[in-house]
Amino acid sequence: MKPPAREACRTDVASAADSAHAAPSTRARVNRARGAVAIAVLTLLAAGCRSTAHRQVNAWWHSSLAADPPPRVILLPLGNETDCPRVEEGMTEELLRAFQQRRLFHVGAAPEQAHGDETLPEAGRRPFTTQQLAAIRRAFGADAVLVGVVSRSQPFPRMQVGLHLRLRDLRNGRLLGQVDEVFDTTNQHTQRRIEGFFDREMGDGTGPLGWQLGTVSPRAFQKFVAWEVAGTLPRRPSRPAGQVRASKNFRKNPRS
Repeated sequence: MKPPAREACRTDVASAADSAHAAPSTRARVNRARGAVAIAVLTLLAAGCRSTAHRQVNAWWHSSLAADPPPRVILLPLGNETDCPRVEEGMTEELLRAFQQRRLFHVGAAPEQAHGDETLPEAGRRPFTTQQLAAIRRAFGADAVLVGVVSRSQPFPRMQVGLHLRLRDLRNGRLLGQVDEVFDTTNQHTQRRIEGFFDREMGDGTGPLGWQLGTVSPRAFQKFVAWEVAGTLPRRPSRPAGQVRASKNFRKNPRS
């Protein structure tokens, strides 16, 4: 019976040797698989970091604005402190659209016939007097005024737009908010924000340039700037549908 025992022993030793020889190969495959998974996870995380750029706008809004915003806001035509003629016109239009989409309050634009009204103050950085605030309220039946200037404007290849905005309560003169920012298309963070804006808001209708249209087209860049500024507004608490609407006293035309 001893020979079979020796044969069994040899067989066991051979099996152990084969297992020992195979074990490193199996471990190597497992390690390689784990390494591939780790690389894939890191790649996804890195891609996620590149695609996420938080809004960075120098803006301040009064703490009461979210819960108790003024029902009716009038946007006066922006002033222009730059050498680029009429740049304020497109920026005013885009700001109006962007603020309306936020639906925090009802906002309207001053009509064309009010632009030459000498009784109304001109847009600028100077704070309005009590008499000027009263004149704006009488003219438009509004509760607050959004006013400001385009402080900087540069064309392609380094497009820049600077904005200085103020939201002032016409009922008591209180400052409700302020924005003071310069947007630059050559800034990497701004480029990532433009890319996110186009992906979310513009869809596929941007032609072959895609999101880079926002770095070469002045109007597309203005759309982005307005979206960024309006996005700093606080979110209004949920309320019944239709509650945010213009009052009957809100006059779209001055003194009408």
